[in-house]
Amino acid sequence: MAFNAGDRAIAPGIPDVQVFTSSGTWTKPAGLRAAMVEVVGGGGAGGGANGAASGQNSKGGGGGAGGYSRKLYQASALNATETVTVGAGGTGVSAAAGNNGVDSVFKVQTGSGGLSGSYSSSNATPFGGSGGAGGAASGGDVNATGGAGCFSWGNGTLGVSGAGGSSYFGAGGVGKSSSVANASLVGAAGNNYGGGGGGGLTTGNSTPPAAVAGGAGGTGAIIITTYF
Repeated sequence: MAFNAGDRAIAPGIPDVQVFTSSGTWTKPAGLRAAMVEVVGGGGAGGGANGAASGQNSKGGGGGAGGYSRKLYQASALNATETVTVGAGGTGVSAAAGNNGVDSVFKVQTGSGGLSGSYSSSNATPFGGSGGAGGAASGGDVNATGGAGCFSWGNGTLGVSGAGGSSYFGAGGVGKSSSVANASLVGAAGNNYGGGGGGGLTTGNSTPPAAVAGGAGGTGAIIITTYF
């Protein structure tokens, strides 16, 4: 949890920025005129992959990014303390779809968590799986849905996992690809606040590779900029 602005002196007229990456309590500083609050939900995890059979592959779609909300509050609209709820990113699961991201909340604002990418079991026939939807947002002066995760695709010779969706703060985890037999690639974690995790990927041979998890979604955040 970030420190509170009231814990130290602030030069008059200089905005102060606090970034909360875990839940806690915000304390309204003396002399506050207004506060800009940005809320982003946790990113969804990428889908996992199982131990692919020879000539086959298994892959996960990318997780969706968390939704983003921004609102300007006048000092009179803020209590002496306010609860800050920061949503975690979804965790990846081996050989299964991962977990969804968790909502972040500040007063009337919500940045919903992104959804997990799909899981596609071992197969040689050309096919793919869907990415997770991005989280919605509400309560702000500006509300933006998180980016959706990319789909996965593969056939008997090539497998491609989905990249995670981009949040307001940047790209999600990258997708993975391989045409080499017996690859076992864990999904890439979501980058930035609220980015979706990338999907996992396996390609098989006579000895099936180990199942892998999709990448975890990026944690949500609440960013409070105070003006004096």
